[in-house]
Amino acid sequence: MADLIFYNGIVHTMADDAAETKVSAVAISGNLIQAVGDDEEILNLAEENCRMVDLHGRCLVPGFQDSHCHLLLTGQSFRNLDLRGVRSVQELVEAGRAYIKEHQVPEGAWVLGDGFDHNRFSEPVLPDIRVVDAISTCHPILIQRVCGHVGTANTMAFQRVGFDAHTSFSGGVIDLDGQGEITGVLREVALDQFKMRIPKPGVAALKEAIVDAARHVNQYGVTSVHTDDLEGGALEDILCAYRQLEQEGRLNVRVWEEVQAARPEVLKRFLDRGLRTGDGSDYFKIGNIKLILDGSLGARTASLREEYGDDPGNRGIAVYAQPELDEVVLTAHKAGMQVACHAIGDRAVEQSVTAFEQAYRSDGKDLRNRVVHCQFVDNVLIRRMADSRIGADIQPGFAISDYPLAASRLEEREPWGYRWKSLLKSGIHMGAGSDGPVESYSPVSGIHDAVNRTDGEMMPEDGWHPEEKLTAREALYLYTRGGSYLSFEEDRKGQIQPGFLADLAVLSEDILNVPPEKIRDIQVEMTVLGGKAVYEKEKRQR
Repeated sequence: MADLIFYNGIVHTMADDAAETKVSAVAISGNLIQAVGDDEEILNLAEENCRMVDLHGRCLVPGFQDSHCHLLLTGQSFRNLDLRGVRSVQELVEAGRAYIKEHQVPEGAWVLGDGFDHNRFSEPVLPDIRVVDAISTCHPILIQRVCGHVGTANTMAFQRVGFDAHTSFSGGVIDLDGQGEITGVLREVALDQFKMRIPKPGVAALKEAIVDAARHVNQYGVTSVHTDDLEGGALEDILCAYRQLEQEGRLNVRVWEEVQAARPEVLKRFLDRGLRTGDGSDYFKIGNIKLILDGSLGARTASLREEYGDDPGNRGIAVYAQPELDEVVLTAHKAGMQVACHAIGDRAVEQSVTAFEQAYRSDGKDLRNRVVHCQFVDNVLIRRMADSRIGADIQPGFAISDYPLAASRLEEREPWGYRWKSLLKSGIHMGAGSDGPVESYSPVSGIHDAVNRTDGEMMPEDGWHPEEKLTAREALYLYTRGGSYLSFEEDRKGQIQPGFLADLAVLSEDILNVPPEKIRDIQVEMTVLGGKAVYEKEKRQR
């Protein structure tokens, strides 16, 4: 018999069967969906202690899945210096000083900040070492741009880490001024290597950050995430933190862990552990190997085949030479590890597609490899992705954020951006997400952006390249079944079907039938994970 019943609602099962329009009720037993149907048949399954939820005509959908984010970093960011929304260098400095004072950060202790977007400053210039020194010369400080691909450190931080003007890395840059002195700005691999030398938190701190982040995403109806966490801690400690939380019953989101293993020697050390894609439980699984091939459009580090329109001579940063990338991808593929390549620029996407094609030719396993972001692609790249069964993770919010930059930076290539409909029509399997904390974790907002492709203010009223808009059902599919397919869990979650995991979200309105411009106003009112409510909005008056 049922433990939890939803009835009197609009239920979008996301099944292929068109008969789902007749579904108004769902019964849950334990952590699984027991039955779906009309009110009468489902209410007959109620037992004495069954919880009954009258939807009052509200909408029930599968729990949302974020196919690419940074869950641990999100939890850690709640404790960091928050630079989102600062509009000038002076505001940034004032925010940093206020943070140190408010938190009584002792001298010599690290201060980490994130979220600034210099493109929104009154003078759109990256903050340099003098700016960060103005926050404090008594604390080592690193601040990161919202994309996470560029950061700036102060003098004490450079001294603490041991980087100087002579330090260099393949696939990354430490900016120097005209006199050959460091400017404080670190890009791509240089930033990654810098962060690796900052002391990592222990298991207890990691656990609390994960709990906070899970609580945060639950309020948006998110029940599953594909998350890249290795910037936030040591792999062994992260695995330990997740496993302990699961044992304690405190892991309120299902995790597909993306493991950064950038170089052949790093990948070998991981593979020697014996862990492989799909290992784990319904709550925590080893996911894919994550490779970062380039940066971001906002930082002008996305790797392009031709130079930036507003920065002659700059084609971004290619983190890998093709032979090295081919080696890493093939090694992972032969070992049975799915690979996901962060690739925003068309040159980076081409590199990833080439590496995946070679891996498939050498070893025909379909590991559902994917391109994360996949922001700028021409028709040839789309066709090659479809032919080699390469998936794509998209972030609809990026189109809204990047719109002010795209025309000047890409010029005639601008129509190649954010080609969601073209990817979908080609048969490419896709998931959707946030890249949180870069963009909001709200799938409702993401669905709004995918359907409308406009912010209602600066962008065209009928949408930026409206031919690439998705329908509401297509967008909802990407946030439910799309993510399940990419993690080999399409027979386990992403639909409201008997035998599937009881992961659900209650929405205030019918997301598939409201006017498109009203999607963003829909509220998540309850989130259910494995038959247990992990978020409930305060009850509204009816």
